[in-house]
Amino acid sequence: MQNFQLPRRLAKVALAVLAGSLAWGSPSFAEQQAGNVATFSSPLSYRIYNILAAEMYLRDGKPGQAALHYLAVAQQDSDPKLAQKAAELAINAQDNQLVGRALDHWLKLEPASAEALQYRALSNLRAERYDEAAKDLVMIRKDVEQRDGRGLEFIVSLLALEPQGGKSYETFKRYVDTADKSAPAQLALASLALGAEKFTEALQAAETAKQSGNKEQKAQATHLASKALLALNRLDEAVKELEPVAASSKNSNLKLDYARMLILSDRRKEATPLYKQLYNSQPDNTDILYTLGLLHLEQKEFAFAEPLIKKLQQVPGRAEDANYFMGQLQEGLKHPKEAIAAYKGAVRHNNFGLEATSRVASLLEETEGAEAARQWLQDEAKSASSDSHKIQLLLVEGQLWHDKKQYQDAIASFDKALAIKADDFDVLYSRSLSREKMGDFAAAETDLRTLLTLQPDNATVLNALGYMLATNTDRFAEAEPLIRKALELRPTDAAIMDSMGWVAFRMGKQDEAESWLRKAFNQLPDPEVASHLVEVLSVAGKSAEAKTLLQDMLGKFPDDPLLLKVKEKLVGL
Repeated sequence: MQNFQLPRRLAKVALAVLAGSLAWGSPSFAEQQAGNVATFSSPLSYRIYNILAAEMYLRDGKPGQAALHYLAVAQQDSDPKLAQKAAELAINAQDNQLVGRALDHWLKLEPASAEALQYRALSNLRAERYDEAAKDLVMIRKDVEQRDGRGLEFIVSLLALEPQGGKSYETFKRYVDTADKSAPAQLALASLALGAEKFTEALQAAETAKQSGNKEQKAQATHLASKALLALNRLDEAVKELEPVAASSKNSNLKLDYARMLILSDRRKEATPLYKQLYNSQPDNTDILYTLGLLHLEQKEFAFAEPLIKKLQQVPGRAEDANYFMGQLQEGLKHPKEAIAAYKGAVRHNNFGLEATSRVASLLEETEGAEAARQWLQDEAKSASSDSHKIQLLLVEGQLWHDKKQYQDAIASFDKALAIKADDFDVLYSRSLSREKMGDFAAAETDLRTLLTLQPDNATVLNALGYMLATNTDRFAEAEPLIRKALELRPTDAAIMDSMGWVAFRMGKQDEAESWLRKAFNQLPDPEVASHLVEVLSVAGKSAEAKTLLQDMLGKFPDDPLLLKVKEKLVGL
């Protein structure tokens, strides 16, 4: 379907729609009369009086009263221009009943008025009189077709004036069902359905268009169908739908949508040449530049990524993002000083400020020591322009100490941040982890339960609290429902599956524990999950499998404390 643009004839209707709520059918203010012609000495004096009164009301900002006076004159003089003026003022006043009266009179005086029909179509649409609105569309299209043959484009543009996409879709659906089942109409219907978030209906309309459309229309229908499938979370089907036409299509929007779907499908290597092609044809498209740079960076193709990121650094509004990416690139090239310099250009940015601050601190610690990192964080805090930035710096400082296992120092940094904002989510969560590492489980639990009062359905917090209780206490009956709720919220999360398996094991549910831990390990074969699975297998009498798994994991992670601990605990493995 072509991108519909607003035709010139729609301009006045559009302005009126923007000015007021174009709908009618229920009374607003009490019926008023602009004056009875019989009380005036002549029709001329009646006309002059009402027009002067209307202009006075307009000057005073009362378009509804002005509309009444114009309508009174229109009814006397049979002047469609005055009826039009009354209708437009009534729309501006958002007087639903008066809009209807003025439009009815206007169409009575000028039945073929295109503008009046447009106003009435939108009025019927907004009043949810969809069948009547569809009939208006038939007349409007016929009129436009006689002039320039672009009637379908015009009525779709008219419907686009309605901010509630569902109403436009319902109206056009009735129009298609009764007046036009052609491929172009089905394409327009699919577009409107997508805009109204009626994705199943959009898919159906697109499939119908494919059956009767020409080659170009079938390609457009395929594009729309893929968008509907994507919106329905049917990603694999969306990619499969669009793949046959993407290679040969000259439609850059179609190619871009396909490239994005490839990224969502984790097929980045296939997406990269498409983005290169799009970038060559649209070198000033910032979104394409941004994505292509990240694709090269992610695939460690630093020579290709660097010029793109440098170009992005010159784009207003994207420079801070680009600085962060340049820091990642320089890290990849093993240039820590250059990476620090680049990251510093992003530390006060909303998007990557926390990550950039963390990387500067980590790199300073690696290259100059922990004291240099701490000093930089403190110097930054002195010049911080906002409380949120100070909290960010204290959070990174606390995480720095936590990673060095200096948990008391970490907690001190977190406490300073919480003195600025007592309910900061990230800081509370980080402090709970440090408190747990210190063995202060009661204090850690207090932090986590505070977080659950802020976000009762936060799966990360639910899992953290449940796992801590299952690991460090015998309150398994409390831990299990917390972890189950987290799993309901994120059913494919391997870390939560691991917690579920561990609490089941602690409760003596051996088979359930083994099932959950196998699922978790298949998805996330890390040392912690492996240590749990090894212990469960050993207790279940599957020592050979447990020994093989443990030896394999120690071969990959020889110094992991959890694996070494389970080896020491389970003598003979």
